[in-house]
Amino acid sequence: MNSKNFSAKLKILELIPKYEKLGINLCQAIEILVNEEKIPFLAINYRIKSKESIEEKIKRKKYDTPIEQLEDICGIRIICYYPSDVNKVQKQLEQEFDVFSSENKQSDYNINEFGYRSVHLIVKVKNEWTKTPNYRDLGDLKSEIQIRTVLMHAWAEIEHKLSYKTKDQIPKEFQRNFFRLSAKLEEADEQFEELKKSIEKKTNLIIEDAKKKGKFNENLEFNLDNLSAFLDFTFPNRLKNEDLTRKLFNEMKKYNLKLADLVLGYERVKDIIYKFELESAKEFYGLDFDIDDYYKAQVGIARVVLTLTNDDYYEVKREFDDSGITEKYRNKIK
Repeated sequence: MNSKNFSAKLKILELIPKYEKLGINLCQAIEILVNEEKIPFLAINYRIKSKESIEEKIKRKKYDTPIEQLEDICGIRIICYYPSDVNKVQKQLEQEFDVFSSENKQSDYNINEFGYRSVHLIVKVKNEWTKTPNYRDLGDLKSEIQIRTVLMHAWAEIEHKLSYKTKDQIPKEFQRNFFRLSAKLEEADEQFEELKKSIEKKTNLIIEDAKKKGKFNENLEFNLDNLSAFLDFTFPNRLKNEDLTRKLFNEMKKYNLKLADLVLGYERVKDIIYKFELESAKEFYGLDFDIDDYYKAQVGIARVVLTLTNDDYYEVKREFDDSGITEKYRNKIK
């Protein structure tokens, strides 16, 4: 390594703490961005290249100006659930960052080949970001962002574990097996995407049918999707939480409740349920309590419906109510 490269290498190593700071801040920023767009993801994390990896790459690539040429010292990885979400995240990041290159690794393969799949972006933060304390001294640093699905990630990790980085490194006797396995994962990605679209389409049809009839169909099978559809139709302005919906479903199964118990129960109490919410909240929190600041969850009001209309569910929940308000409203609907 000549003296110029040696000096550049030392300069890069001195910048490692800044790259660490960049990785932490970018992960936090990207998480905020994808949450704002309601894009589900499994993980967002970063890694900083080790000194040994930096030196090896400078030597292997024969970089003349390693400070400018090394673009992946800070690597960000975003793992999504579906291929369509990979595209959404890519589009969002291209709007938010200065992008120097964008590459879909799948396009490197011929139509009869399969292998590593991921979207790679080389980015810098925009100038306006550097006016904030978190990014004040990070404006000149590039980072590589990889966006992939869970199955893309699984393939990449296994391939890496086997120490193969390119197709040429794989012994010819094993290449066919590699392509077959990669093809299966690519097909599974596509099938999960189609399954997701089919579920969404069916749910939308159920809700549209309920809107036309002005009432949700209580005779539908009791499953998580139909429960979620009922909550979306009946309480569209309340907060949707998939984890809480799953818990409600499990609760209802535990007490042998059906979808009809919730649907028909709501029909019985829909004219008084909001008065009940307000009265019970003020009893617990005080007269100055503003119900709009608290009671916003779909599952919360669904539990109220069951408490007011189902005896078994009420017996379980009554220990939390010693004011008599629940009993008063239950008597009103009998």
